[in-house]
Amino acid sequence: MINFKSVTLWLLPFALNLVLQQLVLVECKSTRKDSSVSGLNQALDGLLLKLYGDIEPRDEILWNTKHAEHVGDDNAIHYSNEWLVYVQEKEAADRLAAQSGYENLGELKEFPGVYLMRNSNHPRKHKRSARELTQQLQNYPQVVWADQQFSKFRVKRDPLDLIHLVQNFKVDNFFRQNNLNIFGNLGTNNRFQDPLWEKQWYMQDTRTRKSLPRLDLNVLPVFSMGYTGKGVKVVVLDDGLEHSHMDISPNYVASISGDLNDNDNDPTPHYGSHPDNSHGTRCAGEIAMVANNSVCGVGIAYNAGIGGVRMLDGPVSDRVEGEALSFAVDQVDVYSASWGPNDDGQTVEGPGRLAQRSLIKGITQGRKGKGIIYVWASGNGGSKGDCCSCDGYTSSIFTLSIGSASESGAFPWYGEKCPSTMAVTYSSGAYTDQKL
Repeated sequence: MINFKSVTLWLLPFALNLVLQQLVLVECKSTRKDSSVSGLNQALDGLLLKLYGDIEPRDEILWNTKHAEHVGDDNAIHYSNEWLVYVQEKEAADRLAAQSGYENLGELKEFPGVYLMRNSNHPRKHKRSARELTQQLQNYPQVVWADQQFSKFRVKRDPLDLIHLVQNFKVDNFFRQNNLNIFGNLGTNNRFQDPLWEKQWYMQDTRTRKSLPRLDLNVLPVFSMGYTGKGVKVVVLDDGLEHSHMDISPNYVASISGDLNDNDNDPTPHYGSHPDNSHGTRCAGEIAMVANNSVCGVGIAYNAGIGGVRMLDGPVSDRVEGEALSFAVDQVDVYSASWGPNDDGQTVEGPGRLAQRSLIKGITQGRKGKGIIYVWASGNGGSKGDCCSCDGYTSSIFTLSIGSASESGAFPWYGEKCPSTMAVTYSSGAYTDQKL
C-alpha cells in the first residue's frame, strides 16, 4: 500500500520550490511595469500544472479561451494590422474575411484552424491596440478567439555584446600564450587540426596559470566514446544562419531551416542593413562546426545536423515566435534560443498564445513522443539587477534555462539568477578571463 503521507513529505520541498519560483514572477510583476493581480492566478496555474502534469487537457482549455492574457503586451513596440483568428473550418475563415473586409493570408502550418488576417484599412503600425476590431472579430459565431499581433522588443544574449562595457581593459595575449608554453602539463590537445582549436579553452585544459582549477567541459573523453552529435538535429532560432560557410555547410540540414522574416526557405542573414546579424551563425558554429577540416574551430557536437530559422531580423510577434518554436517540429531534436525580452531589470514578459502552444506541442509530441528539448539562455542583465524569473521563456517549465560560468568557474558579472536555471556552461567572464 502506498504511504501517501511519505509521498506528500517527499514532494513538499519540490512543491515549495515551485511555489517560490512562481511567486518570484509575481513579485517581478508587482514591482515592475506590469502590476496585474492576475499574476497570482498564473503562479497557481503553473504550480498545479507542474504538480499534476495534466498538460494537454489544460492546454486545450487555455487554447480555447477567448481572452487570453499575454504577459508583456504593455511593452509592445507597436501593434500591427494583422490578427490571428481561430475558426473551426476554412470556409468560415474565408466568409469572415470577405464580410469583415480582411485579407485572409492563410492557415498557419502547425496550427490547424488558425488563420492570419490583415486589415488594410488599419495602420500597419500603431501605438495602441485596436480592441474594438478584435472584439468585432470575436463576435462572429464561428470565431473561437482573435488576437491582434504586436511587435516585441527582443535582445540577443551574447557576451560579445558586452565588450563595450570592458573595452578599457585589454588582456596581454602575448603573456597568455607564454603561459600556455611555460606550463608543460597544460596547453592544447592536438586531437584536431582546426586553426582555432587551440583557443577553445572550454573544451580542453588550456589554463593560463596553475592557480586556476582545471575547468573544461570534459568533452574529449565523450568524443572518444563516439558521442559527437551524429544523428541529432539542432535548430538555432535567431537572426539567420550562414549555411554556405565552409565550417557549417557539411552539417547543414535544409529541411529544418527557413526564414520567417521574409517567408522563404533560406535563413541566410541579411548583413547589409544589420552588420551584427552574425549571432545565429556564431551560435550554430559553437554547436556544429565541422572538425578536422582546417577551417575555424570545432563544434561541441561536430557531427550534429544543424539548421537555422531566421526570425529576429524583423518584427517579432507571437505568430513569429510560435511558428519558430514549432518549425519542422516532426524532425527536430533540440531548439536553441539565445535571446529574449529586454534584460534591463524592468521588463516582465512571457510567451503568447501561439508560442505557449508550440512549447507544449514540442515537449509532448516532438521526437516521436519523447519531447523536444528547448534550450534557453538565462539572460545577461545581472549588472542591471535583472532576474530571469521575470522572463517567461527561460523560466518556463517547458524549457531548459542555461546560465554562464567564467573560466575560473565563477558566476559572471552579467549573469542572472533564478530557480529555473538547470545548468551553466562556460562563457566570457571578467576581463582577465579567457573569452569565447
